[in-house]
Amino acid sequence: MSKQADVSYEFGPFRLNASERRLVRNGKPVSLAPKVFDTLLALVENSRRLIGKDELISRLWPDTFVEEATLARNISDLRKALGESSGEAKYIETVPKSGYRFVAEVRQVDPKDSVMIVERHTRSHLVVQEELETEVRSIAVLPFKRLGANDADEHLGLGLADALITRLTNIRQITVRPTSAVMKYDGAQDPAAAGRELRVEAVLEGAIQRSGERVRVTVQLVSASDETPLWAGKFDEMFTDIFAVEDSISEQVANALTLKLTGEQRKMLGKRYTENSDAYELYLKGRYYWNKRTTDGLERSLHCFHQAIGIDPSYALAYAGLADSYTLLGDVGFTTIQPKEAFSKGKEAATRALEIDDTLAEARASLAHIHMHRYEWIEARDEFERTIELNPNYAYARQLRAFYFAFQGRMQEARVEIRRALKLEPLSLPINTDLGVIPYFAREYDQAIEQYRQTLDLDWKFERTHFWLAAAYEQKRMYEEAISEYTIAIDLSGGNSEVRASLGHAYAQAGRKSDALRMLAEVTEESSRGYVSPYDMAIINLGLGETETAIKWLVRACDEHAGWMIYLTVDPRLDSVRSEPRFKELLRRVGFEG
Repeated sequence: MSKQADVSYEFGPFRLNASERRLVRNGKPVSLAPKVFDTLLALVENSRRLIGKDELISRLWPDTFVEEATLARNISDLRKALGESSGEAKYIETVPKSGYRFVAEVRQVDPKDSVMIVERHTRSHLVVQEELETEVRSIAVLPFKRLGANDADEHLGLGLADALITRLTNIRQITVRPTSAVMKYDGAQDPAAAGRELRVEAVLEGAIQRSGERVRVTVQLVSASDETPLWAGKFDEMFTDIFAVEDSISEQVANALTLKLTGEQRKMLGKRYTENSDAYELYLKGRYYWNKRTTDGLERSLHCFHQAIGIDPSYALAYAGLADSYTLLGDVGFTTIQPKEAFSKGKEAATRALEIDDTLAEARASLAHIHMHRYEWIEARDEFERTIELNPNYAYARQLRAFYFAFQGRMQEARVEIRRALKLEPLSLPINTDLGVIPYFAREYDQAIEQYRQTLDLDWKFERTHFWLAAAYEQKRMYEEAISEYTIAIDLSGGNSEVRASLGHAYAQAGRKSDALRMLAEVTEESSRGYVSPYDMAIINLGLGETETAIKWLVRACDEHAGWMIYLTVDPRLDSVRSEPRFKELLRRVGFEG
């Protein structure tokens, strides 16, 4: 496909804008499927010239075998959209056995001269909006495409999307998919298709280009159902004015969706957490790395957030980012430092964020999560309730709250909450997995296994699902299946010690003692090079029947606030020691009844 220049064409009552991929007739939009639009553009750009069928097919479907019948259907759909009747060649002439020619007179015009439904000139951008026939109540903001960017700007596309998601989440009338849900669509060529997969009614997508101190952003809001553009805008500003760009995009999206916002909502929509562009860019980089959800990414995010705070000590979002990073580093699966230290630093950062701005739902959710790991259950309950009040559409908070309910033995409430999270983020792999984890905690292993299999249909490479599927197989004494799934999880996670410890437990339960002892030796050796959770050591020893040693490791895990300690009430691998007085004492220390 040729690069679409920033140019518009006029023919008859129509105006076609190449860069915005938009066709209007007498000021009203004409809906065209993507390939039909491409067909029209090819014909218009070659007005009066006969374009052979092979040439058209090669341009529209490069490197793909397509029959002539597909092109003929495109031409037929285009004729209908342009209002040509059967046998008429007002716009498109068919040359038998050869190709097609666009016969209408075409005039190239400056896009700035085009009047498309509604124009609003705000400094350097043009906004296009049309009347909505139905209400839009769900939206996804896709990572912005980076044009001509170098590696130093790799954070800009996802970072801008994350910033807009944070803003738009303040609008109660719409559900906004979180950054974790849209990351996989970085570079997506069909935003409407992405929107349908994400089960939203509209998609915000665009491109960002940085040149020196200037930044150019093009953006459009499209209907996911019929690909109709709902709003479009172009911004060309200094990077220091990126805040104004975000302000305008957020406001115009709300206007395009015909949302009636309260004064407080408008205030929150335009809220800026810093006025310093350098601090802001560091925050974008931090979120970019944090969203990778890898150990290296989390450690790099910490560095970025600390730098942002060094520039602007009152930057509440950067403190919230710190809290998120420390919490994950101390949590299950990411542990690289003493969890007790990570949770302490995370609590300090979240508390500071809320001192600056007590309306940050993200910081409150992180604080609630940290309270759980610090065995502060009443405080966790209160923070979860406040988080949901601030943002009832925050799927991650509901996901965490489901676990809170499960740990408290309130399984029905846990099921309700995880289903609410899934409704808000239907394609989330962690939430889909946790929809099986809750019944696993309730010892309903068949139901859990069925859910895990469905999740793996979404993405076979998601390590955590294999881990939990293995755990369910193990509880059903399907040891070979469990060992196979744990092995897959180890490969996908890069050798996570938590998963290897679980494999060691499964080996022991399957009667493969020598393999279990080998895993114990490997995990023990790893602890000499870096942090390994005492809970992992306890799990292998429990499988081997070394109850006394296992209890000692659990006591140490309790002292260190190891991530898995809050699972004491629900982990079925601990069932063999629940009657032990020392285990009941551990339950009391963690905040549960013994």
